[in-house]
Amino acid sequence: MEFSPLNAHKHNLQKELVCIEYPGTVRNPERMMASFGGNLELSTTIESEKRRLELRFRPESMYAKPTFGDRHTTAGLVLKIKTRRKRNQPNEVQISSIEIAGHVNLVYRFESMCDFQLLPALPNSAGELECTYDKLVPKGVITSMPKENDSNVPYFLPPISFSRYDTAQLCIFKSKEKPPNKLSRGEKCRPSRTKHGLYLQFNMTDQLPTGPNPLAAQAMQQRHIQQETTRLISNSFEERPIWTKAALKGALQLSEDDVRYILPVMGLYYLNGPWRGTWVRFGYDPRTHFEARFYQLLDFRVRAIGALHDKIKVKRTQNPTKPCMRFASPSTNTRDPNKESLSRTAASQSSAVFTMDTLPQMRIIFYQYCDVKVPRIQQMLEKIPTPMTGVTCNEKTGWLPPRFDEQCRDILTDIVLTNFRKAKETDSTTSEFEETEGDETEITFDEEDDENEYGDMEDLDEKGFSEFD
Repeated sequence: MEFSPLNAHKHNLQKELVCIEYPGTVRNPERMMASFGGNLELSTTIESEKRRLELRFRPESMYAKPTFGDRHTTAGLVLKIKTRRKRNQPNEVQISSIEIAGHVNLVYRFESMCDFQLLPALPNSAGELECTYDKLVPKGVITSMPKENDSNVPYFLPPISFSRYDTAQLCIFKSKEKPPNKLSRGEKCRPSRTKHGLYLQFNMTDQLPTGPNPLAAQAMQQRHIQQETTRLISNSFEERPIWTKAALKGALQLSEDDVRYILPVMGLYYLNGPWRGTWVRFGYDPRTHFEARFYQLLDFRVRAIGALHDKIKVKRTQNPTKPCMRFASPSTNTRDPNKESLSRTAASQSSAVFTMDTLPQMRIIFYQYCDVKVPRIQQMLEKIPTPMTGVTCNEKTGWLPPRFDEQCRDILTDIVLTNFRKAKETDSTTSEFEETEGDETEITFDEEDDENEYGDMEDLDEKGFSEFD
């Protein structure tokens, strides 16, 4: 229809409309709107950019699984066309007028698959299928107690969802079987790391490597790390032969990129044992040096006492989470290797050092004994008698007596409780803590990019020992 000043008032180009490609034939507009949840639900979805449009073919049933429409941008016009038909020749259509009702910039298309639908239909006494929805879902206000209702409620417990995704997934399963005799303790079935570090299981018989993997030096050269940073870390290992990555980053105020490729060149990493989660300098054997007891690892966990446990946040891990189909671009558990890690800033020294004024920032923290600046614990370490010549350390407790770590945890717990009460009274530092909900069973080793992050969490010994005064 050609434009002219006479029919310009009929067009409405300024009106913005939203197009929904309904996956069906619409005969009743009211039922169509009910399948979207009503005008309010439809308006809420359109206003939210990341929310997908839900369509339930059986909106009256709470067991109906929705299908989701994705949001797309487009450019189009909505035309209002009037036609005429002859009664004697209904197939002949004559267009009488065309008007522009508005323009469309947004369209919802239902291109994904719909989840499996499970109907509440069970066979009755006659063997015929009967809808039991009214027996399963009560209507109105329930005035009688469940015990007074003698009717048998049918068993119908469908899952929340049958499929995790509504798009076709190409899964190619590959065999990763390995002979049991070749699987070492703590080995994990995942791709090898690119830093080429030496990750060892602790034992008392194997010889320790004297140098790094040649590929580790090549990886460090490819990263173009500054020589000043390498020199600082090398001098730190000369002064102290065993470090955790968190303690080293905090002491030198270095970022993750500066440390992660230098450590495999400087030392080896223990996966378990008394020095689990630490980097040991090449040429230093903690099994033969009695002073290595100061570098053993102490796992300290804040106990659930009063409100203290709720005021200290939980360190989040990459636990698998079920994606939400209601929102576009659902979160996945696959980490992009090209994307930088979140911890790229210089670490704080206070996170790896415990003092008399420390309030832990996490519920589970790992300290080296030399970083526990508590006079009583340092005196206990100094009073441990020197072993006789030829005596080796214990495979579980190292150079420390049995139950030594438990006494240290009790001392640290008392200090934390005292500091928490002081902070609560002065109301000056309680705002630093964040109330979060979470599971306490996670492990918070600082080596999240190494081969094994967990270490040996078994009890060290079943025998106690007298406390050092």
